[in-house]
Amino acid sequence: MVLPRHIALTAILLAVRTAPSTVAFLAAQSNPAANVDWPLHNLDLAGRRFSTMDRINTSNVATLVPRWLFQTGVIDGVSNQTTPVIVDGRMYVTDPRGSVYALDALDGHLVWTFDVTDLIGGGAKAGYIFRNRGVCYADGLVYTAAGSFLFALDARTGKPVQSFGKNGQASVILDVIRTRYPDATSAITLGYWFTTAPQIYNGVIYIGTTRSESHIPGGHLLAVDAKTGTVLWHFNTIPQDEKDQGWSVAGPTWVGGERNGGGIWETPSIDPELGLIYVAVGNPFGDSTKRIGTNLFTDSILALSLETGTLQWYFQQTHHDVWDYDSGNPPILFDMQVRGRRVKALAEASKNGYLYILNRETGHPVHVIKELPVPTDTSRPGERMWPTQPIPFTAAGQPMKPVSPIFPVDIPADRLATRTPAPVFTPPGPNVMYAPGTEGGANYGPLSYSPRTGLLYVNAVDSPFGAGRPARGYFSAFDPTTGELVWQRTFDGWGQAGSVVTAGGVVFVGTGSNVAGYFFAYDAKTGDLLWKFNTGAGIFSSPAVYMVNGEEFVTVASGGADRGRRGGDLILSFALPPRTR
Repeated sequence: MVLPRHIALTAILLAVRTAPSTVAFLAAQSNPAANVDWPLHNLDLAGRRFSTMDRINTSNVATLVPRWLFQTGVIDGVSNQTTPVIVDGRMYVTDPRGSVYALDALDGHLVWTFDVTDLIGGGAKAGYIFRNRGVCYADGLVYTAAGSFLFALDARTGKPVQSFGKNGQASVILDVIRTRYPDATSAITLGYWFTTAPQIYNGVIYIGTTRSESHIPGGHLLAVDAKTGTVLWHFNTIPQDEKDQGWSVAGPTWVGGERNGGGIWETPSIDPELGLIYVAVGNPFGDSTKRIGTNLFTDSILALSLETGTLQWYFQQTHHDVWDYDSGNPPILFDMQVRGRRVKALAEASKNGYLYILNRETGHPVHVIKELPVPTDTSRPGERMWPTQPIPFTAAGQPMKPVSPIFPVDIPADRLATRTPAPVFTPPGPNVMYAPGTEGGANYGPLSYSPRTGLLYVNAVDSPFGAGRPARGYFSAFDPTTGELVWQRTFDGWGQAGSVVTAGGVVFVGTGSNVAGYFFAYDAKTGDLLWKFNTGAGIFSSPAVYMVNGEEFVTVASGGADRGRRGGDLILSFALPPRTR
């Protein structure tokens, strides 16, 4: 393994540290030595990714400069997708395998490393393509999900917590699947592993198993005791028989023998007041002629009880998916006023190109979502397409604008000569071109929401299937109270990274490209481009914002080429130059 490298980009800074602020924004404004943390993958349990800091704002963001960078030395998998977690002036990041690096968040110097390579089994050395989106922090401990294991580390030293699992390592997926496959000895060789950062609340870790593309019977949402590593409950996203919860609902929606897929790609969100946890589920997998029906609970949003994992409600965004239209990014929770009443809302954007806004108490649409007829003619023997799909409408009764094109655009002439453009939900077939493609729409990048602007921010990809042209990113702001698109910006490359929005009126987001990865700052209200920085490699990760000693930083991971196929290992932190601080 190549040793980590750190490069400081400014002179030595003050080394004084202070305790974390309990009321982050107010303390930071009154105390120039305050720290403001980013302790979870999406900052808070609701996944809003809204920072209350405003020292970096629309008037000075154009002067933002890189303060330091760090390289893990590990280039493995498709791209560097970690979101930095920052607590009390220390940053925790992962490489694609899930190894953890603790850095000084002020200057980027390495404090400790925990290497999982030899602990996660043959997967790390047997050609598996890993992604890892980071850690979570609670009560002095850092948790990472690597391979098919959970690890608990002392945040101060990086040493494994001996009481968690076996020497700090818990085989949580294997513990679950052994109830169905008692002879299983390895979860990863069966196709189960983690890509997502854990969520944690009230002493319980919540995390989903991934790999919709593995031929495995469902993904699992796990609730794990944060002290012992013991699985408290689990929910199979594709119920297999009457032993699995939700069987009475989902069972009849699969006819023909295939019940595979349903991976969970991103971190769940939690509403402690309602006692609910929300998760988005990926696509079905396998021969679609052998899974006639809607195929619940794939391509769905699920609300489960925090205490028991009992299903409370579900909403499916794509029925009988044959296009790879995962629900990949985490549901985002926020409150808003609609027609004079307060609504506890949830939003999730799908790879099918649509943004879905629901009441998170009931799962009912906030605005009308209509089951509309879609094309069903297919040349594939035995295929039975579902005749309708759920299309969101605005409060004014018009179809919502998509987060990316739902019909192929800007197609090269040579492709138009051999392929026929078709609308979304057209059955795949010879010489058919459709949008979004398998990599298009809103992928795994988290949304963000600003209570200052009242807008939702969604990053997405325009890459029509069969188009033969480079991908284009679409970054949009929607008013969830009306469902209307407020502004939309496009850029070269893959719009798969998540965003973060601040009280300073700035929204940050990155793009993956086969040339370079730009990190953008937009005016959160108008969408005007205020600043951009070429990181030298694609950005497929979601940024974080934090404060150390009264100084605000924005940080992001960079490292990818054509959809990240080359990988990368860079962490960058930006701050204002001294004259504007």
